[in-house]
Amino acid sequence: MTLSVGSGHVRAAEVIQRALHDGNDAVEVRVLDALQVAQAWFLWLYVHPYWMMLRYAPWLWRRLFERRQRKFHRSTAPHWLFRRGCIEVLKQLKAFAPHLVVVTEIGAAEIAALGRREGWFSAPVLAAQTDYHTEPPWVQPEIDVYCVGSDEARAQLISWGISPNRVLLCGIPVDPAFALAFDKADLLRALGLDARRPIVLVMGGGMGPAPLEKIIESLDLCGLPLQVLAVAGHDRELRQRLERFRGKVTLDLRTFGWTDTIPELMAVADLLITKPGGVTTAEALVAGRPMLLTHPIPGPEEKHVRYLEQNAVAVHARTLAELPQLAHRLLSDPERLREMRRRAREMARPDAAHAIAQAARALLEKGTYIDLLATPPARSGESAYLM
Repeated sequence: MTLSVGSGHVRAAEVIQRALHDGNDAVEVRVLDALQVAQAWFLWLYVHPYWMMLRYAPWLWRRLFERRQRKFHRSTAPHWLFRRGCIEVLKQLKAFAPHLVVVTEIGAAEIAALGRREGWFSAPVLAAQTDYHTEPPWVQPEIDVYCVGSDEARAQLISWGISPNRVLLCGIPVDPAFALAFDKADLLRALGLDARRPIVLVMGGGMGPAPLEKIIESLDLCGLPLQVLAVAGHDRELRQRLERFRGKVTLDLRTFGWTDTIPELMAVADLLITKPGGVTTAEALVAGRPMLLTHPIPGPEEKHVRYLEQNAVAVHARTLAELPQLAHRLLSDPERLREMRRRAREMARPDAAHAIAQAARALLEKGTYIDLLATPPARSGESAYLM
């Protein structure tokens, strides 16, 4: 189960689903996006205020996030809001009667904990986190196992009272396609790109405040003959606006909407400019792409920036004015780019989804953590819900 407040949580659920099926187990796996079946008013009370704060009052979101961390708040919203606003989610859980529930988003974890506590289902719950840090609302007694993205997240959970035996360092789940050794020459020909000119991939994330238009305009001041691949995702109006830049900027600009070819675009790029979402940056690590990070969501993604900068795989552009200079500096330093690629691959966990699936199969077999070391296959006919 997940909540599609960002595209990364959904991608994580889908790759875990595929990893469970890759094990050739007779397991029925359903992916449930709680927002797709929640009450309309739940979105207005739970999701839209978050989006509005990110867009118009990021300072307020930062303050709320920091207070939640400092005061160790165990919930992102009152229990009644989940109970009433997500009643259809709970009904679907009861009807499906899963043998295991996997959650990939913090609100989904709270809904699953509530559902198990109040008797809607009795299966174990596995939390697969998609950040390099964690938050207090993840700490729920109904969650049996945590699969985390970093040593930092593991240490946080343990410091908050979770048994070390229940916290597995698996990495952030990403599509294994990002680890493929693509033939770059073939990709260059397919995309009509020039191998002699720098290639920059620009992404804004599934929901973030990164202004792609302003980023493209700022890159025009870079002073290098850039080839820019800009991904607008589901935002058709944004892609149309980006298309209008063609001929108005000196960049060789290619635009994309929602595409399944992100692994190929990352493989061909010399530099990725992106908002530092957990799944996107984990994909970049697996692909071995140096990152120039911009417009982090206050609080959680600012922690990602520090984590990735400390590991020398990314540089943070704190303002749009800094971005052209930083891009020029990185793209003009092949040795630094090579070192960033090397460090990225050292940090990467391309098998994270399969590690999580392995833990899930062990829970399906016995329903307790103690059997995770043996990781036997799941029994025929068992079912899992990815939330």
